[in-house]
Amino acid sequence: MSNLLNRAFSRREKLLLLVLVIILLVGLYFYLVHFPIVNRTAEIGIETDEVLFEQDVANARLAVYNDMKSELDEISAMPAGEVTEMPIYDNANTLMLHLNRIFSGTNQKLSFDTVNIDGNVAERTMRFSFTAQSYTQARAVITDLTGTGFRCLLDSLSITPSEGNVEDGQLLEVSGSITFYELVTQ
Repeated sequence: MSNLLNRAFSRREKLLLLVLVIILLVGLYFYLVHFPIVNRTAEIGIETDEVLFEQDVANARLAVYNDMKSELDEISAMPAGEVTEMPIYDNANTLMLHLNRIFSGTNQKLSFDTVNIDGNVAERTMRFSFTAQSYTQARAVITDLTGTGFRCLLDSLSITPSEGNVEDGQLLEVSGSITFYELVTQ
């Protein structure tokens, strides 16, 4: 046994041991250096993507905030008569009185969608159609409708001649929808 350990290695055995040591060193390099670096680089890439996503979200929030701030600045700079109020929910009775006054003298059809409450804002959408004697009358009704003093948004509007051609004295069919906004308090 001691003879086996003390003997000189042949050239072939030395070469085989050298190859084995090189393979062992390469394996240790990959195990201890290369793979940990690759894994950490991938983790850093994922963390970078997450941080960039969070930065994009923060930039989007900042843009929305700046837009809202500029809108609020515009509203605060408006004369008092131009600022519309957002009435307290349920404003239906007051709104109906305004609509009765606005649509008097026209052949109208009104329908209300279900009130949609989103957070503390109620959206009351009304679809309307009426017949007007002239474009001037149609414009006056639409101007009165959007100028009620209540927060609203005209969603769609269509003005078409009742016979297909625009001629003097021809009736106009006006239709559209408008959404009135109301403040919901708990």
